[in-house]
Amino acid sequence: MAVGLFADATLRPRSHWWEWLAAVLAGVLTAPGPGAQSWWDFISVEVKYRLRRRLTWISVEVAGDALEFNVRGTRRVWCYDFSHRGRLDLAGRDEVLASRLARMAEALAAAGEHVHVALHVESRDAADALARTVLSLTVPAMPPPEWRRDPRVGVPLTLSTGRTAIVERRHYVRTPQHVTRTLRVAGFAAGREGAALEVLSERVSWLTLSLHASVVPAARARRVTSRAVHRVGSDAQLARGAGFRWSARREFELDALRQREQTVAAGAALCQWALYVVVRATSPAQLRQRVASTIEVAHTAGLRLDRGVATQREWFVYQLPGGQGW
Repeated sequence: MAVGLFADATLRPRSHWWEWLAAVLAGVLTAPGPGAQSWWDFISVEVKYRLRRRLTWISVEVAGDALEFNVRGTRRVWCYDFSHRGRLDLAGRDEVLASRLARMAEALAAAGEHVHVALHVESRDAADALARTVLSLTVPAMPPPEWRRDPRVGVPLTLSTGRTAIVERRHYVRTPQHVTRTLRVAGFAAGREGAALEVLSERVSWLTLSLHASVVPAARARRVTSRAVHRVGSDAQLARGAGFRWSARREFELDALRQREQTVAAGAALCQWALYVVVRATSPAQLRQRVASTIEVAHTAGLRLDRGVATQREWFVYQLPGGQGW
């Protein structure tokens, strides 16, 4: 919009002063602002935060063999508890479990349903207590044999069955049990994803890792990947035809898209991913200390976290089982 208004004001005779002002204003709003946001995004987030209510009710009910979350409408999820058997990585079992979950996602994608799958690793308040690992699905399915269906395990520590009131502040959300802040993973350092998550998981007393995957139906996934390859490939041909050099980064991107298209065509599931880190505390002061420690450890491990200023209510809801509104 800024470029178009500026070009029109420059080329058209007797342009109006307000057109120049609108071009400058549009350019300023698209400039980088605080954090990774543009000024337009920053202003819109602030306006929404100041206009909405601070108090929100979240209803969690057990409905047969499923769990119902009611925030912006009702979403039913089926939850499965993981049976821990010591440190699985010593026997190479982590890769086996991951491959079984991947095959389950591929089967759901082949069925043609848009399914939301989430994996929640929730630490316990006691230092010697084992973490609880929960798998949640928006459709009933047969999970791998290590998982046991139990709807009550999907209730997070920060909530309880029944209606729970949460109060939103700019930097955190207060529940009757805890003060929490939800951070969102914005990027990984290449080749260091596992190490970063392992470092975070060692914070066993006050962290919840919430990994969400929205499984795209197989037919739509094939169309999406083929369109992406066609778009980037056409750009490469036009750039080379005009005499421009196609950078190594863009070549790598095109190769990655082609590999993804081949993998999806072979039957692999295409997913949209999001990873949230929920920090719990008993007071805002303690929460600030824990959040600062978490961000420092994450940056050291090559993990970049968005702080979610003025969006804490949305992110708290997104990281719940089912990813309501995600």
